[in-house]
Amino acid sequence: MVAIIFFGCQVEKTKPLPYSTIWQTPDATWQPAKVNIVPDTVFETGWRFTKGLAGEELVPAILPQPDSLTKLPHRVLLPNTALWYLQKITVPQDGVLSVRSDDGAQVWINGKPAERVHGDVFNVTAAEHAIVLIRVLNNAMSGGLKQVSYYSNAKYKSLLQQNENQLALKRKHERTTLKMDASTPFLIGPWLTRADSIYTVRILADAQPVTMHWGIGANELNYSEQKSGELLTFHVPALQQNWFYKICSDSYCTPVYSVKVEEPVFTFTIWGDSQSGWYNFQKLIHHMQLGADAFTIGAGDLVGNGSDAEQWRTFSGILSGYAANKPAYLVAGNHDYDGYYTTLYPHLYHQYASPAGKPYFAWTYANCAFIALDANTQFPIEFDEKQQAWFYQQLQSDQWKQATWRFIVLHQPPYSQGWPGYEGDAIVRNLLEPVMKSAQIDFVIAGHTHDYERLTKTYGKQQTHFIITGGGGGSLEPDESSAQPLMDTLIKTHHYIRFRISNNNLNWFVYDLNNNLLDKQHVAK
Repeated sequence: MVAIIFFGCQVEKTKPLPYSTIWQTPDATWQPAKVNIVPDTVFETGWRFTKGLAGEELVPAILPQPDSLTKLPHRVLLPNTALWYLQKITVPQDGVLSVRSDDGAQVWINGKPAERVHGDVFNVTAAEHAIVLIRVLNNAMSGGLKQVSYYSNAKYKSLLQQNENQLALKRKHERTTLKMDASTPFLIGPWLTRADSIYTVRILADAQPVTMHWGIGANELNYSEQKSGELLTFHVPALQQNWFYKICSDSYCTPVYSVKVEEPVFTFTIWGDSQSGWYNFQKLIHHMQLGADAFTIGAGDLVGNGSDAEQWRTFSGILSGYAANKPAYLVAGNHDYDGYYTTLYPHLYHQYASPAGKPYFAWTYANCAFIALDANTQFPIEFDEKQQAWFYQQLQSDQWKQATWRFIVLHQPPYSQGWPGYEGDAIVRNLLEPVMKSAQIDFVIAGHTHDYERLTKTYGKQQTHFIITGGGGGSLEPDESSAQPLMDTLIKTHHYIRFRISNNNLNWFVYDLNNNLLDKQHVAK
């Protein structure tokens, strides 16, 4: 099941439908009322613009003075570049500035950093003349400042209340859609992640308390832990045998889930850029559920706005139908950092998705070794010294050296053709190219470009396959592509990939939204 939506253990009730039912039409079944609270002021004209300098720090030493007149919305093709905007405004009373940009924003008012309320909403105090300086952090190809709006505190409070009211109506609608009894505890999940020798079981709850029971047999759930809260996490040590668990609230329990130990012949799936394209994402997840996979990998941009808890709630609900009995290794993408460009710490990603408490991690399964990297911890993108040192250490580990198959997973690809003007990221190439041969890297799998691409290159005797799987739900790239690099295969459609590994033989299969086969490849050692 996807949502867990508990069905009765003592009282017979209608069995709720899976959470993904909500998203099984192209237009979501919930259509919120139009927000009727408009900003006090929308600042469209009179902006001054300049592009940032190469090597700008997250906290710049010198604030620039943009001088090129422009109006909003403003969008330019300046990949991985800071974009600066300046405007002098009047603030009649204390309130907030709501900033919409691509990808994220920082705000200074009269030369001082503005306090971030949440996401890209910033506090502003009353002033006859306030000089607003905004830095848009473009972590993709084109980016810019879309809209800047001012709300008085009173009006913003009303806007928040209206959003709360809409959310309550949405929750009621969800119960109706899922055919839930009003007294049934509504839980979304569970979904699994794993780091080292610990499984993390996450679940969203509107009922208190919640208890997880687990053990080595479906009828031997001899361990239990009880917690209260909205987003709950339980930890289970990895065992050398199958283990089982269920989650209960009051007299309602989930099914008993079975988590299997490693098997020498196995399959796993990988996808990227679900990016709030929930209708497409739930279709792909439904098809993935038909397989008996050992685990799944998400290659970043899991949501469209990383600071929006409702998007994470939906993502988790859809994923949980597939990842309740297998770990999901979820890599952060640039959009998972949206709203966190003051600290570059994606708080909600870590709450909902991070397997290891940090955005880069490694794991092994059978004869395979995996390293997940994150270039978004620095702006515009970069691998800091700590992550690089960790990466090189992993390449020297026994787990990596003894593996038959070796995978690097990250969001930004080193090579890409399907996004016009984008050829992949040099930062990634600079890290990986020098070690391709010595580290015997077999696969580099990424997202970011919203299509399926593959390219095979040879480094001495080492053959490396570069794969992009950015068709997990978000909007696709346009028909036009870059002239270089010339990829071996490029298909612009929503998809997921299933790998099958049997000792020295590896196959991968690419499936579209209707589960039709798009591509298949075989590699042997």
